[in-house]
Amino acid sequence: MVTKRILTLLFLLVAAYLLTAADNPPPMLASDETEAELSVAFFDRLNDSAALQSLTFDLFTPEVDVAFTSSDGQKAVLWLALRDNTGRLLATEPGLALATLTDEGWQVLLPGDQGWEETLAALPQGMLPLELSPAPESVDLSLSVVTDALTGYYLPYAAGTARWLEGSISHFQSIPELGYPSCDVQYCRYAYDFTDTWHFPLVASRDGKVVASRDTCSDGNPYCTNFIVLRDTSGQTFQIYLHLAQGTIPDKLTPDTEVLRGQYLGDSDDTGYSTSNHVHFMVTDSLWTGGDGYYWGTSIDVRFADVTINNGTPRTCYEVTKFPIYGGAVECLGDKSDPRNPANDWFVSGNVGAYPPTGKITRPAAGATIASGNSTMIDVTATASDDVRVAAVSLAANIDGEWVQIGPKVTQAAQAGLYDWDVDLCAFGPLNGPLEIALRVWDHEGNMSSALDPRTIQVDHACPPPSSQLTSVDTFDSTAVRLNWDASSAGAGFGAFEIQWRTDPGAWDAANSFFVPGNSRSAWFAGQPGGSFAFRLRALDINGQVEPWPAGETEEIKVTLPAGCTPDKYEPDDNSSQARILSLSEHASGNLCGPGDPDWYQVTIDKASNYFVSAPSLNGGAAVRTTVYAGDSATVVASGEAGWVGQNAGVRLPSLAPGKYYVKVEPLVEYLSGSKAEYGLVIFESKEVFLPLMAR
Repeated sequence: MVTKRILTLLFLLVAAYLLTAADNPPPMLASDETEAELSVAFFDRLNDSAALQSLTFDLFTPEVDVAFTSSDGQKAVLWLALRDNTGRLLATEPGLALATLTDEGWQVLLPGDQGWEETLAALPQGMLPLELSPAPESVDLSLSVVTDALTGYYLPYAAGTARWLEGSISHFQSIPELGYPSCDVQYCRYAYDFTDTWHFPLVASRDGKVVASRDTCSDGNPYCTNFIVLRDTSGQTFQIYLHLAQGTIPDKLTPDTEVLRGQYLGDSDDTGYSTSNHVHFMVTDSLWTGGDGYYWGTSIDVRFADVTINNGTPRTCYEVTKFPIYGGAVECLGDKSDPRNPANDWFVSGNVGAYPPTGKITRPAAGATIASGNSTMIDVTATASDDVRVAAVSLAANIDGEWVQIGPKVTQAAQAGLYDWDVDLCAFGPLNGPLEIALRVWDHEGNMSSALDPRTIQVDHACPPPSSQLTSVDTFDSTAVRLNWDASSAGAGFGAFEIQWRTDPGAWDAANSFFVPGNSRSAWFAGQPGGSFAFRLRALDINGQVEPWPAGETEEIKVTLPAGCTPDKYEPDDNSSQARILSLSEHASGNLCGPGDPDWYQVTIDKASNYFVSAPSLNGGAAVRTTVYAGDSATVVASGEAGWVGQNAGVRLPSLAPGKYYVKVEPLVEYLSGSKAEYGLVIFESKEVFLPLMAR
């Protein structure tokens, strides 16, 4: 309110000077004191009104946005703004209330009240906005040349951007307690208000020629409306864009200048008969100007090619649920059960820019090899230009056939038209090898260019190698130990870990290495009884990039293994004649004591069936190989072994005939032994279940 008053002071002084000799001086912005009195009178009027029962008040609360008084101070016009139930001020044309000063103070009238029409007609000239004023006598509204809906229009903002439809048919709904309609149905049935949280760029909805424009009104000025009008190529219809921001219409858009669909026209604002930032867009075949020189007319039916509902007619969810249906437009973009949800009514434009931005990459050059070394950043430079101005640039990469943005959007040029920035390739992904890159450019309107100036570069590992560190070793009364470590990925993720060992003292040898998966953080090692061993670790990323070994050929962990062991109580059981008798499903256990120590078991099968031998690792990293023999203890029936130290073993037996069988258990690694190198053994009947395989 105060902002609008300050912004319009200069305009008021100029207008007063120009009209000092006129019989009807312009309305005056009400003083703070008078506006406060008018606000109180307005709400007193509402409190006396049965109209407060309207369902509209479930979602909207009116308030005085701007108040004007006549030169004699006896009459006032109130512009009414609406706040929804979230506290948001609607961006549209205001509602209207009138007031007359009496001996009892200000008396407020709402549309439809007794005396409304008489008071409206008696207002001094210029107190009503053009939207609520009658058409000039020179304009015959019955001579419309358009009878059918016009097609070929697009939403008046850039392709890919979305704006909120504040309203369309709500302009002319009769809601007296809110001061509506804000304009007559013949003027606004096909008018559309689009808004956003702040100014946004406007582009031509269709090809045309400039009729007239103005952008000299200060932003938010209620007395003065910035606008631009285009004559369609048919020559019979006109596009009207109202409430533009000061100084944003390009200087080249002079009368008769041809404009292409998608060409920039200026930014939205709140100038003139408006409650908040928005653009009022409509098409007319009757055109006239009002008191402050902007254009108006009767709206005609146009359809937007990029609006996917209602055959190209935008509607809000509030309108299709709360108001009568016009033209069969019953759909909205959003949730009808929650009609004022802020997620509703966002219309995405398909209005492709007439003059898209362009540019070229100047660094890196095509074919250049980008090596990260210890830094993941690469230097990028580019030039970019646009008919209005460049808003941002970015690097794009072709990943799996799709161009995607990598790195930041750069909004500040190093110098005119030249951009210089760094891109962290590793932050985007573990890139390695050939990479196709290109430039993306955004203009002020919101248009995004295609992938410009593509070229292929070679990326030599976008991410530095990972790092790792052995932290501890778990020991048992066994020649197997478990090594543990921590690791940190530099961005590419872990492919594997390489563990190298040597006798201590001794030299490192590549032959004494083994690899474990990248998701592991521990691994088993088995060595000779009584031996001393040293270990070191390094990580490999998913691209095979290798972490350096620890500096100075030093070890990270040392361990000395036990030299002897205590055999389990079932020894001697080293051959079939000494085999331990085992029943089906009986759980047995034993240890591996002495290099290559074998343990034999005997089991009797009573019926033909399928069986399974399970030999889990119970302690000390025990890992075994199991061999099943026929009753002669020489014919091999089946065998199986653990994958590595500390892992379980198992073997599925074919259908066995009744009889006696032997099972031999021996260490997976010959020198794996220890009092606590313990394994389990169980033989049980297995049931085979065949599941159907479904393929798509």
